[in-house]
Amino acid sequence: MTRIKIAYALSAALVLFVLYFGTGYVFFPQTQTSGFGLPVMPSEGDPILAVKGVRDIGTALVLLALLLFRNVRALGWALLALAFIPLGDMLIVLTHNGSVGAALGIHAATSALMLVLSALFLIRPKQNGQ
Repeated sequence: MTRIKIAYALSAALVLFVLYFGTGYVFFPQTQTSGFGLPVMPSEGDPILAVKGVRDIGTALVLLALLLFRNVRALGWALLALAFIPLGDMLIVLTHNGSVGAALGIHAATSALMLVLSALFLIRPKQNGQ
């Protein structure tokens, strides 16, 4: 399997996971809030949970569109830019006395995966003689 095919497969898996979590925050917030990592989360009816879910769904849909159009460069740049979201989530959890395990194991790991995928799409191997 080539580097790009692996990156596509991992990106598709990432899209599915982000869609799963995003729709969970919109439709089933009571099942999602404990996994975010903060010591206190908004109550089930709080609209901020839907805002987070819509943000995640939007992120996944952008990546899905770029996957479907097979635009390697645009997908790489989008992953690079969107990696800021889980990085920001990690910083929020860490600065609000949240779970270090969730901050690193969920948010930092997601950001790192996105950065690795971005590199796989954007870094071009050297051609012979160039």
